[in-house]
Amino acid sequence: AESLDKTKTDLKTADTELRQIQKEAREAELKTRDIDTEIEKINTTLRQARDDRKKGKDEERLLQAVASLKRHFQGVQGRLVDLCRPTQKRFNLAVTVAAGKDMEAIVVDTKQTAKECITYLREQRVGTATFLPLDSLQTPN
Repeated sequence: AESLDKTKTDLKTADTELRQIQKEAREAELKTRDIDTEIEKINTTLRQARDDRKKGKDEERLLQAVASLKRHFQGVQGRLVDLCRPTQKRFNLAVTVAAGKDMEAIVVDTKQTAKECITYLREQRVGTATFLPLDSLQTPN
């Protein structure tokens, strides 16, 4: 009888310990999920920061290339985005939509200047750029 009581007591103790361990395991699992969520948020932030840095470097490289082109070729006017700044901010969107993909293009005086600039960019391994030669632009009808 004494052995049976001791076994029942041990069983209750073991059962209590088991419930406590299961509770702790559930709490640990919830903490793990929370930590995984935080890690994912941090990774997303890091990816965005890397993308922003890369875009910043590309932008800087393009600005340096334009500055270099201006020094070497007198017909280079600059990037359309820099040349075409509306006096009132409310027109920014309209100008950007109207220019579309050409907003980053480099404005030059002639086709010949554009060809020389393309050759220069190739030789310097700077990358590619779109050129808008003023002598060959046509207005839409």
